[in-house]
Amino acid sequence: MTTLSLLACNEISKIEWPNQASEISLHSKATDIATDFKINRPLVIDSNTKAVEAEYLMKKAHVKLKLVLDKADNFIGTLSFNDLNDQEIIKKAAIGVDRSELIVTDFMRMKATLKSIDWSALEHISIKTLVHFLKDRTEQHILITDEKGNTLRGLISASDIARRLQLDVNLNLPINFKLISQAITKGIED
Repeated sequence: MTTLSLLACNEISKIEWPNQASEISLHSKATDIATDFKINRPLVIDSNTKAVEAEYLMKKAHVKLKLVLDKADNFIGTLSFNDLNDQEIIKKAAIGVDRSELIVTDFMRMKATLKSIDWSALEHISIKTLVHFLKDRTEQHILITDEKGNTLRGLISASDIARRLQLDVNLNLPINFKLISQAITKGIED
């Protein structure tokens, strides 16, 4: 049996960091920038969650997107922090809906309105090709499906691309794929 003991920390000066490929470039594979749900647990929220609670939880966790699940844990849409901002809640309340009665489904984007990309296609293209393909899209996230197209495999976040490529964009503002494309084009011209 292993014996545990407490150690003094006064000699510690470094922190161990994940050994991930931090060197991402426009020529890296598009899957290198993806959040793979086979590796990272997806961020989900119940469709009946109160909107003010969802907003609070997302703000507290610094989360910009959650996948919305119904009572049977089936994917039914997405909820972004921007969809749920306080102004949208005030708009609904202004037309007579009790603020405390608003729920996630009042703000979410239904899956029928969303677009996705197939994971296997991403395995064969670069981040540059992906950004070029999405250059006119104003979404902040793009969903990724498995090869059969019936299971969410992951997602790609425009802000993750900006952060990892160290693009000259204000990460405090909503970042979309169109903005990413413009920043890359501007960076090439400079």
